[in-house]
Amino acid sequence: MTASCRWIVFFIFTIGWSSHANGASYRTTPSSVAVLTDRIVTLACSFNGLSSNDPVIWEGPPDFTVISSGTAVFKSFNRHRIVGNADTGEYNLEIRDTAISDTGKYRCFTTSLETAGDATLTVVAPMDGAPDITGAELPLTAGRELLLTCRSRGGYPPPQLTWYNGTQPYRSIRPSQPGDNGGTDVELFTPDVTRWDNGANFTCVADQGFPNLVKTKAASRILRVHYPPMVIVPSHSVHVLEGRPTNLTCYVDANPRAAVSWKKLGDVLPIESAQRGSTLHIPNTSRRDSGVYQCTADNGVDPTGVGSVSLQVFYPPVIETTMDSKVTVMLHREDFSLNCQAEGNPKPQTRWRRKDTSLYWENPLRFHRVRYDVEGTYECVATSDGFPAAKRDVRIDVVGQPQIQSGSSFVSTRVSGSARFHCDVTADPLPDRITWSMSNKLGQEITLVTTNNGISIDERPTPDGRSSVLSLTDVSEDDEGTYICKASNMFGSHHKEIRLAVIKGSSMAVVISVSVVILAVATVMIIFVCVARARGWVCNGEEAAVPVPHSKPVPPLPKYARKPGHGTNDSGVEDLLELQELDGTLKPRPPPRTDKEWTAVGLSYTGLAHPAALPSYSSLERQRPDGQDIISPESIMEEGQGEDVVAVQVDPPLPPPKKRQKMWKRRGDRGPQNHHEAENVLNEIQAESL
Repeated sequence: MTASCRWIVFFIFTIGWSSHANGASYRTTPSSVAVLTDRIVTLACSFNGLSSNDPVIWEGPPDFTVISSGTAVFKSFNRHRIVGNADTGEYNLEIRDTAISDTGKYRCFTTSLETAGDATLTVVAPMDGAPDITGAELPLTAGRELLLTCRSRGGYPPPQLTWYNGTQPYRSIRPSQPGDNGGTDVELFTPDVTRWDNGANFTCVADQGFPNLVKTKAASRILRVHYPPMVIVPSHSVHVLEGRPTNLTCYVDANPRAAVSWKKLGDVLPIESAQRGSTLHIPNTSRRDSGVYQCTADNGVDPTGVGSVSLQVFYPPVIETTMDSKVTVMLHREDFSLNCQAEGNPKPQTRWRRKDTSLYWENPLRFHRVRYDVEGTYECVATSDGFPAAKRDVRIDVVGQPQIQSGSSFVSTRVSGSARFHCDVTADPLPDRITWSMSNKLGQEITLVTTNNGISIDERPTPDGRSSVLSLTDVSEDDEGTYICKASNMFGSHHKEIRLAVIKGSSMAVVISVSVVILAVATVMIIFVCVARARGWVCNGEEAAVPVPHSKPVPPLPKYARKPGHGTNDSGVEDLLELQELDGTLKPRPPPRTDKEWTAVGLSYTGLAHPAALPSYSSLERQRPDGQDIISPESIMEEGQGEDVVAVQVDPPLPPPKKRQKMWKRRGDRGPQNHHEAENVLNEIQAESL
């Protein structure tokens, strides 16, 4: 400032202080304003009570330099002038062709006021364009770092730069730094990018802070990230029926796009299969197509994507054809078994069934000891849910030496009477004939044949094999001895000895026989009372009360018929009983036999069953589920009826005395079941009398 200017300012302040007492005040105080470059802007300033001795002064940038005094403007400010009516106290400062250098604080005051009115003028220079973004021009690989730099292009005041990820501000940035061209630089940094960053829109926004004058500028960069394939399997296990089409699908997420291939682990793909994109199509599935299939996706970015699908093809059970339809086994073979192999999906349950029965055994079918009653047709049954059962028949043919059924080994008759000897044979193959011989008291063995002197042999086929009956008439004491029944085939022979006793006299034998009958009846009654007491049928001295079944009761299941969970046949007979209700009696039903001359095998061999394993029908009827027996005198008398006996034919005994007719009649009410039973009773009486 020159010396003359200083004197002028001092003079003005002196005048202002002298006129302070007049009371000048602001009517319009200068206010801040923003304007674009090369525009005209006016800063308003007016006073009330301004005297002629109060000069108005404008100061401005730089450093509050005096621009004008009153209406006079210094020459260095040739774009500035004072406008308004000075007479009314208006001293407005007008600036033409605004420039960035005009930006700053302005002050309007007079010497009579203690305070001055300040205002800020901002001259805005628009940016030359949107900011520039550098970095990530090429695709990045997942796991690498990301660095983006945003740089503004001119503009005053310098713009504020902000990064956005989509519409949300992104905070992983480094502080802004001034650029070499007067702009501003800001960096976006991420230590590692992921597959989820692919396609992300990173935007840099430049804002100068005066939205009414200039708009914000923005630039974007869409991020491209290469990442390895990720395989997604919608269903890890696929089930399909055999013969139906199926599709195995895997979804692949990869950048760049991956090449998808299918393979079957441990095998080749089905011949008719076709790949359609990421789907493997099998038009006609078979059981061989079951297995694990693998979907592989590769796009050059490690690692390779892999997905697995398990295919299960359901098909009905099938029994292997390698099993023979007929099996021949030797008699008395130990631990014989049949194994039935079946396949299917789901895995079938395999069991065995005796043909035409409802009895089942677990697989394999086992026999601890083979007997003739094992022979028959067995059916292997394979079942699985949702499919019909598969069945296959196997014929078991038991061959071996003859077996003569057990029976009475003692026969007695009187002189001049008759005697009959029974011999029932089971064999496969059957013997050509059954031979009889006799060993007399002298130890001589004589072969017997049918003659006209009282010897006859009647041989005929039976359902169980072959039966031979030796009949003697007009028996004499010389006929007493041991009679031998013998049967032979290619596997061996078997014989049975029956002792014949000839009783001398007739009347005494009849008397003894009647006595024995009476004694037997008494013995039976005593046994019945003892059994009743043992079973608890007598309480507190009361008489035994025998429970009477209904007219047609439901028979209980014999203990030996079927053991739950027991898959073996101990003897071949115990488990081969089919139970049926027949007038309140449980009886086995023999299976059909079509390839033999006789019509039944197995269960019809009543004499083959061991007494402990196959009780007689009467004992079956008495069995209860709880193991107790229902015993009646009649059932006790039937115990011997199931055995095969050889009896003699004698004259009927004399009538009993009148005082015992009632007892005799009660015994005879039931009557013999058959002719053999009557012979058995009389034969036993004769034996006991001896």
